[in-house]
Amino acid sequence: MQKLKQGTPVRDEEREELDFLGGIYCPAKERFGAAFHDFEAAYNEGKSGTDRVRIAVPSEHRNNEKYHNIVSIRQKEKFPAIVTAAGFLEFFRTDFISQAESGCLRGWFASLDLPPSPHPLFQGLQLDDPKKIFTLYGAMPYVLVVNHRRLNGRAAPRRIDDLIKSEYSGSVAVPYAPDDITEHLLLSIWRKSGADGIQALARNVLPALTGHAPELISDMIANKDGGACVYLMTWFFANSAPKRDYIEVVWPEDGALLCPLYAVAKADLTAPQKAAADFLLGAELGQKLSEGWFAHINPDVRYKLDRESKPHFQWEGWDYIYEKPLEERVAEIERMFKQAGSC
Repeated sequence: MQKLKQGTPVRDEEREELDFLGGIYCPAKERFGAAFHDFEAAYNEGKSGTDRVRIAVPSEHRNNEKYHNIVSIRQKEKFPAIVTAAGFLEFFRTDFISQAESGCLRGWFASLDLPPSPHPLFQGLQLDDPKKIFTLYGAMPYVLVVNHRRLNGRAAPRRIDDLIKSEYSGSVAVPYAPDDITEHLLLSIWRKSGADGIQALARNVLPALTGHAPELISDMIANKDGGACVYLMTWFFANSAPKRDYIEVVWPEDGALLCPLYAVAKADLTAPQKAAADFLLGAELGQKLSEGWFAHINPDVRYKLDRESKPHFQWEGWDYIYEKPLEERVAEIERMFKQAGSC
């Protein structure tokens, strides 16, 4: 197998030879890929043949069918030794989970060993997958961005739960397409507040403010935000907004939303593959991700956060994810949100 250049697409016949196939959200892809290819070069120095580690981090991810059809693989030798992904609806799908748990993929995978004491951001969460299919190694945090000039006497929202309060009616901006609001927020509100919470959220979200986070940032700075006083954004985009004295990035007091970064690893890893797994969970990669406003479970990673405020995450947890097919749950909540918003 020829060495793959960082960022190049991966063909099926190349993919099955990989020890590590890395997928992550675009804002972290460059530093994630660079870190793993530096590791690959250092590890392989002086080695040959099967003693070398083979790594690829493709440039495309979410729209690359060559990546997505991994969940349909039913031949073990064609599955990369370790695959990383992000978000709830890629590998957390009923067809993949059911096959990995009790179907033809049973016994293929095993969770990697997490640090005994994860970073304080992750403490108190159910990190270990009870079915031993996935390994959660980090997160893309969702935080609040408050536009103080739009508060009009209202208290600044400090919690994710504040997004459903009546005083913020028509004042919440959330990056989403008209037919696809972010499932991280929907799942959080549904888990804690049920249908009433989803309906309240729909009343509060400004339907005119749709689109990706950079567009919302531009509208916010250009005073074209339609009256929004609070935005839900990833930590990366929240900190990439131009600095203004009236704009405040808030790590929510009830916990930032955790969009999971995770791995699917085979149970019978070779020495080079174990080394790649150790690098995935190590402080070096974690620090590089933190510098790009992502989070990592390694306890030695440092963040640009006020420790006195005890920042932490909230997320649904494995039991909630496995309780009901996740794609069905999200579709059901999305329908409820749209119906409430059209009333």
